[in-house]
Order: sequence, then structure tokens, then C-alpha cells
Amino acid sequence: MPTVRFSLLLATLALSVPHRCLSAEPAEEEQSKAIAQLIAKVRPSVVTIRVTGRDGGELAMGTGFVIDPQGLIATNLHVIGEGRPFSLELPGGRKLSVLAVESSDRAADLAILRVDVGDDPLAALPISVDPPAQGTQVLAFGNPLGLRDSVVTGIVSAVRDVQGRQMIQLAMPVQPGNSGGPLVDRNGQVVGVINMKSAVDDNLGFAIPIDQLAPLREQSNPVTYERWVTLGTIDPQVWSPLFGADWKQRGGIISASGSGNGFGGRALCLWTTATPESPVDVAVEVMLDDESGAAGLVFHADGQDRHYGFYPSNGRMRLTCFKGPTVYEWEVLAEVATEHYLPGHWNRLRVHIDNDRLQCFVNGHMVIESLDRQLIAGQVGLAKFRDTNPEFRRFRIGQDLESKQLSETTQTALNQALENPTNLGSLNQDTLQQLGESSDSVARELEQQAMSMENQARQLRRLAADVTLVPILQQLERAIADDSNNERLLRGALLIASLDHPELEVESYVARVDAMAQEIREKLPADADATTRRNTLHTYLFEENGFRGGRAEYYHPANSHLDRVIDDREGLPITLSILYMELSRRVGMEVEGVGLPGHFVVRQIVNEDSQLLIDVFDRGTLLSDSDAKQLVRDYTGRELSEQDLRAQSVEEILSRVLNNLMGIAGRDSDAEAIRRYCEAMVAIQPDSADARLMRSQARALTKRLAGAIEDLDWLIEREPPGFDVLQAQQLRESLTSQQTSE
Repeated sequence: MPTVRFSLLLATLALSVPHRCLSAEPAEEEQSKAIAQLIAKVRPSVVTIRVTGRDGGELAMGTGFVIDPQGLIATNLHVIGEGRPFSLELPGGRKLSVLAVESSDRAADLAILRVDVGDDPLAALPISVDPPAQGTQVLAFGNPLGLRDSVVTGIVSAVRDVQGRQMIQLAMPVQPGNSGGPLVDRNGQVVGVINMKSAVDDNLGFAIPIDQLAPLREQSNPVTYERWVTLGTIDPQVWSPLFGADWKQRGGIISASGSGNGFGGRALCLWTTATPESPVDVAVEVMLDDESGAAGLVFHADGQDRHYGFYPSNGRMRLTCFKGPTVYEWEVLAEVATEHYLPGHWNRLRVHIDNDRLQCFVNGHMVIESLDRQLIAGQVGLAKFRDTNPEFRRFRIGQDLESKQLSETTQTALNQALENPTNLGSLNQDTLQQLGESSDSVARELEQQAMSMENQARQLRRLAADVTLVPILQQLERAIADDSNNERLLRGALLIASLDHPELEVESYVARVDAMAQEIREKLPADADATTRRNTLHTYLFEENGFRGGRAEYYHPANSHLDRVIDDREGLPITLSILYMELSRRVGMEVEGVGLPGHFVVRQIVNEDSQLLIDVFDRGTLLSDSDAKQLVRDYTGRELSEQDLRAQSVEEILSRVLNNLMGIAGRDSDAEAIRRYCEAMVAIQPDSADARLMRSQARALTKRLAGAIEDLDWLIEREPPGFDVLQAQQLRESLTSQQTSE
């Protein structure tokens, strides 16, 4: 049994499939020469952008490119930041004096800069008028990770919506420093602006379609460079930033971006006015861009590393005493989950500082009270941690900042609205006016009620999904446990498909396979030998019915669903092989599955002296020993071993199908799908410690805490080899604590 580890790797499971050439490429030397010529043509138009930090040093490096010979440079808005000094330089060392930010669009993350070219116009890149087609070969120019004048090649995977924005998805590595650079096709035309890398795959990036730049050129709104670098800066008479990050203030809202240089990305912004004596309140409203981050209030700060902090972190409210620069000197005094915190919304934080206690409130409700007295005086202010980009508003400090209670009339109107939330359209204007007198408090209460109802709806949908899953898992477990059933593999594969499509009728597809086999048998002569049977099967599958390997959309889940493989006549090597094995058995062939690394094949037992490997994915190609060895080299880089050639059991084959599906779900960050596949894995391998541990982690990840604890209990009781019982017990305690708090 392999060593059982506690790292949650489910989200990174992936199929390992090398690219296959579908069309002939130019000779390598000729291709290299063409690319070199293209690079030489584009490079003079690529601009290095350096952003200056608070201490005068280089804060970041990005890229831009010339779009007009008279001095227009395109880039990402986030490359130049908002208020930071920046400089531009061409590959030959020519520095460009920035005159203005000609136009910018925060939502599109685009900016056009105007530079002084004097009497020496710039070399502008041609702009494509058509969006790039899927499969287009492209080059990305930039300064990844500070490495100047770099070029990387790749292809356009798709043009898709990403968080409400149309983006070009790229199969190529994109790194910090590439941002703002041109994405160029093989004709030298710009098709996109490099924007960001994927958070889950180093070889996946995104670019903004170049046509989104046109509106900026047509509707310019220049801001002079001198004005731009001071735009939105925080008032140094009121606030004193500490530990880096970029603090801005616009329209009463303070924002912070970039990671602080304190441990854990900590950055502070302290109020410069002396703090009144206790008792005193300090309050602010905060909204996080990412609930996995942390940002909120600080108080009793010494202007360096010591202070208290009250803030949301990963959706839970935390009170911490910071006594030094590292995590070893931080003491979490309390951490609680509370229904009063509203993820993704403005939340009012308030700390009441008294001589003998600290009381911490969220949206008017006290959630933490502490008698800690390690720090007793200092400044108040704001804090952010990690890569969080929070916004703050309505910072206040005073003797009594408690939220005003709703008037009796307003509370009555609110209660009436909440009693019948499905008929809010019938509220009259007088009631709306009454509620509007305390709009912030009322809106927050309504939002909290809405979130509660949404959570209930999610819980009910999840329960409905779990209830639907139960009979599928029971059928799968029974099918696998019945060794006398010749259809274990077929039914198991169809039941795995029904995990994602519960409406699938297994019996109808079993009948389909039976009917297909009958058609093949009718074509066989009475004395057909093994070769004739194989040839007849191949003719039926690949010539008459067009079954093929699903190369175009290899990672599509349908390629792992046997019902879709039968319907669409394409699939992965393993699902096509399952169908092949089931038909073979029905037409009198002896065939077994062989799990070559990365590429499943089958083996026909012709007789005691003759066995043939068959690649069903490649239209039934017969594989020689050297072919099999080359396949393994292609997929793994190692030599073929005897273990690679052994016949796989039904359990192993179905587990491999599930692993493929888990890899696809991991790429899509679909935790619910991963959990379904883990449930099926245990149904297939009920005695597997690895399967139990994976299911425990997936259950915990999807908040099915009772089930996760049950799996841990199973593992702790049996203590499989390589299993860390102490760590499992600690995890069990943590899950039990979460279960109690919920």
C-alpha cells in the first residue's frame, strides 16, 4: 500500500497527455528562421515599463508596446498602477519621456500612454482586425520575472468569458512582467494584450483581445504625467503608511493594493492624530476583494511591529496581538465564525477599548470580548495582510460609536417586510420611506437575511444532490462486489457517468452494447477465428461507425462518460477500451485492459503463443513491442517495465476513469465533482486507505464534516501503513470544532 499523506492534492490531479501533431509542420530550421525574423521585427516596438516604489527603488517591471509612431504606448493599467512614478525604455536603451496617461479603463485593465518622440518617430506594431482563431500560433513579448526582452511561444486555446470579461486563453507560460506586452500572431499583428497568468497552471495565461483597445483610442481623456503620479495619494497629514503596499484615497474610500513587506504581507496605515484616552471606540467599514485574505482595524500600535488587530480572515473574525515582526510573535486571542459578517459586502467593524477589556463588534453585534492587557496604548488605524486588496470607508474614532438602534416604527416596518419576503413588491412608499431613514442598518439586515436564505437554498440543493447520489453509489458497490457478474466493468463505467448525469438510464446503454455486439456477430462466419473476429470488430467500430479518439477536446468530461462515448463515438483511450472489451467479450474474443502509463490500451489473447496490444484510441492500431516502448517513453520519459504490461482489474480500470475525472474537476476547481468521484472511489475500493483519506479531505472541503470525521475514524481505527494517526486525530479535533461552531 502506498504511503498515505495529508496534502490535499485533489485539485491538482490532471491527465498527462502530450500534444499530438495533427498537421505537418515546416522543417525545424525553416520554422526557427521564420520565428527569429518575426521577433526581430516586433522587438523594437516593445517597451519596458519600470514602476518606482516609495523608497525610490524599482517596485515592479512590466511591458507595453507602440501602437502609434507619434508616441502612443499600450499596456495594462495595473502595470503602471495609479499614482506611482514610472519610466519607459525601448530595447536599444532609448528612454521615453512620458507626457500623459492618454486614457485608461480600470474595468478593462487597459491604459494608453503618450510619450515625447521629438523628431524620431517610433516603430508601431500593426493591429489585427480579426479576433484570433482557436489554435492560432502566437508569441508573447515582455519582461517575465524581470528578465528583459523575453519571448515565449504558444497557441490560442479559446476566447472565453472570464469573470464577465472576454479574454483570450493561452496555452503558454505567463509570468509577472509579461503583463501589458503584445500578443502577436505569426503575421506580426497584435491580437491581444498579455494580462495575467492562471492561478492553477503555470502553462496557462490570458490576454485581453486587442479590439478592446479601440474605445480607449477613440475616447481619450488625458491626465498629465505630473498629475497622474499624485492622483489619489493618501493625505500624509492624516495617515501614515507602514510596511509598504499602495494606499490610495478617492471619494472617501481608502484602498490598499500590493503585498506589504511585513511578514505575511502585513501593511499598516496609521491615523496620525493622537488617540483619545479610554474608554474609546474605533470603527471602520471594510470590504475585501478576496475572502481568503484579511484586512481590518488596528489599535494600540507603537508605529512599528506591536499592535492589536481585529479583522476578518478566511471568513472568520479574528482578534490578534502582534508583538513582533514574525508569526512566532503573534498571538491569536480569539477567532470566531459569525453569521453577522457578510462576505463580499461592506462590513462595519468596531472595537470598544476600555481600561479592562476589549469588545469587538461586527455590524452592531459583539462577537469577541477579551481581557488581554499586553498592549495598553498607541495609535489606531487600518491593516491588510497577504495579497488582499481591501477598501475602507467611514473610519471613525470617538467616545461612543455604537450603531444607532432602529426606531420602533422602522423595526416594525422591517419585521413586516421580512415576514413575507416573497411579496416585497407590495410594500408601499410610506414603508420604503420609513426603512430608508436607517438605510445602512436596514440594508445590512436585509442583506444578512438574503444570505441566510441563499445559504439554506444551497444546503437544500446539496442535500438533494447527496440523496440522489446514494442509490447510484449503492448500485456501484453491489456491481463491483459481484465477481460472478460479467458486466461489472460496463455497469461500473456507466454508473460512474451517472455521478454527473443521474438521469442516465444504465439499462438502456447495456442494451445498446448488446445490440452493437449482435450486429457484429451477424457479420461473423460460423468458423471465424480470433483474427477474423478482431478485424470484423474493427471494421464495425472504426470504419462503419466512426469511433475515434477524442483529440480535439481531450479533457472534456464527456470523453470519460461511457454513455457519451457511445453517443458521440469519441472518447479517451480508457473509455474506448472499455467499450472495446465489452464488445469483444460478447463476440467471442479474449481481451484484457493494459494500463500503460498515460495511455490505456488492450491486449487480445489470440492463443497461448500469441498476444497482441491494440491502441483503441488510434482506430485499433496493432502495437509492436517497440511501439509500446515508444509510447511509454513519450508519456513518461522512462523505459517500459514488466509491471506496465500486466492486465488491470475491473477495480483498477474504473479507478483510473475516476482519477481522470478528478483531474478535470481539479482544473475547473469543482470541489463538488471531486467529492462525488471520491465517494465512488470508496464504493469501488472500500478497503483502500488512500480512497478513504481522499474522500475525507473532499468531504471536509465541501463542508460535509460529519462524513469527513467518519472516514478519519475508520483510518484511525485501522492505522494503515504510512498513516499519521496523531495528525489524523488533530485534524479530527479541528473538524469537530468546526462542526460545533456551525
